[in-house]
Amino acid sequence: MLDLSGKTAVVTGGSSGIGFAISRRLAEAGANVLIGSLAPERSAELVEAGFSVAFHSTDVSCPQAIRQLADVAVERFGRLDIWINNAGVYPLKAIDAIDAGFWDGLHAINTRAVFLGAQAAQHYMRRQGDGGAIVNLSSVCGHRPMANHCTYDASKGAVLAMTRSLAKDLSAFKIRVNSISPGLTATPGNLAPQLLEQHRQNNVLGNIPLGRAAEPWEIADAALFLVSPLSSYVTGIDLLVDGGWLLHGS
Repeated sequence: MLDLSGKTAVVTGGSSGIGFAISRRLAEAGANVLIGSLAPERSAELVEAGFSVAFHSTDVSCPQAIRQLADVAVERFGRLDIWINNAGVYPLKAIDAIDAGFWDGLHAINTRAVFLGAQAAQHYMRRQGDGGAIVNLSSVCGHRPMANHCTYDASKGAVLAMTRSLAKDLSAFKIRVNSISPGLTATPGNLAPQLLEQHRQNNVLGNIPLGRAAEPWEIADAALFLVSPLSSYVTGIDLLVDGGWLLHGS
């Protein structure tokens, strides 16, 4: 049920952090994987391990680059079955420090690119006629606000609403659309000094019932479930992978 042999997957931002873990899980399940990212980073590890993985330099803030990424996947592997909208940025600014350029730049990556990725993917999935699976990466911050997160929280909340709308629109074509909301995850980005201090101030670990951050592979396992036949009757949902963070009152 977790065999993805013959399937082709695109993972944006798939060469580091959660995206790399997702790329690896899909490759381990037998999928052909095209990583679209600004830098190859760890993607070569998967090629060297013998997986059917390729890298294509992609700036998801550029609409044309996203369309090209979908085209390259089909040109290289012959079809497109899975699209993971993982690429995202996580800058923090207080309300008075946010200007239009900052707002637009973050949403170009965290929000607009998610829609354009889904749009490009469904174009090929509809033509193939046998459906597909799209997974969007939201965040626990789309459910619960945090200090100095207004722009980021808004982008992830938009992903939740977008996922439901896309699921409704694309269900007629057997294309399933779901999202994942990770909680605190042990990625290089979350270990940056600014974010570590933010997490300390917000007592993040104290608010997580399981008492620890997630490992990237734990988010990747959720993605694997949502694109596999195990979730064939699941669409329009958000899967929280947060260690129970939302169970806590603050």
